[in-house]
Amino acid sequence: MKLRGLGRGLGAILPVDEGLIERSHTVQEIPIEKVEPNPYQPRLDFGEEELEELAASIRQHGLIQPITVRQIGDRYQIIAGERRWRAAQKAGVQHLPAYVRTADNTEMLAFALVENVHRQNLNPIELALAYKRLIEECQLSQEQVAELVGKSRSTIANTLRLLRLPPEIQKALKEGIISEGHARPLLALSSSDAQLQVFKQIRQKGLNVRQVEALVSRYTSSSTPSSPLLSPAEVQLREVEKTLSYHLHAEVRINSNSKGRGEIRITFTSWEDLERLLELLKAKHGAYRSF
Repeated sequence: MKLRGLGRGLGAILPVDEGLIERSHTVQEIPIEKVEPNPYQPRLDFGEEELEELAASIRQHGLIQPITVRQIGDRYQIIAGERRWRAAQKAGVQHLPAYVRTADNTEMLAFALVENVHRQNLNPIELALAYKRLIEECQLSQEQVAELVGKSRSTIANTLRLLRLPPEIQKALKEGIISEGHARPLLALSSSDAQLQVFKQIRQKGLNVRQVEALVSRYTSSSTPSSPLLSPAEVQLREVEKTLSYHLHAEVRINSNSKGRGEIRITFTSWEDLERLLELLKAKHGAYRSF
């Protein structure tokens, strides 16, 4: 499927079915008993503990991210979201939010999704879900998605990372209770518990974005082992760690010796996260285009 280079205004280049554009963005409620797994699903191992945690979240907050299915007769076959479907079954859910595809024209779906991104006033979670669908359903890379929607690769990666936040925070983003500016600093925190603690303070105290950034900085610094005998140089290095961690949205550790030599360690969580960091550091090279 060749979609590269189309950019904005796809409708001016290739006529797109308005009904398809609308359907690609519309979430339907479908009976869970009519949903069946994809027989070509490559993933066979769904951890029970992971499913139970997701089921508990669904019972409390509902299913935040819709699944995607293909309609076959009066039944639905999962295209993306089997883990969510399995967890919803455990949670006793009767209906699932879903994007329903009635055809298997991947290229047309990609056109419709891109048109939605440009034409709809999407909230950050809806935008992230649109990017995720382009990657999962249309087999596009983050770079291809960036080219299609006219944004940078790092912008796509950072928007997708919002989907890693706990469901309660995603819901607040979706409903406009907090802004994307409030949510982004939370990604620097290493655990969902810490993210939820800061989120609750945002709600209770009405913190602005700068206050959230300062609060996250205190959380990250308090997680760093400290010593009452830190030298001025060591204190400065801890401050540099905090600054780099915040700007890179990644854990950063700096080690040095008495002669001033040392190393900087930046933790990444996936190949996509590594590519995001390389782009932020202006270190991306042709050799690193794909992992």
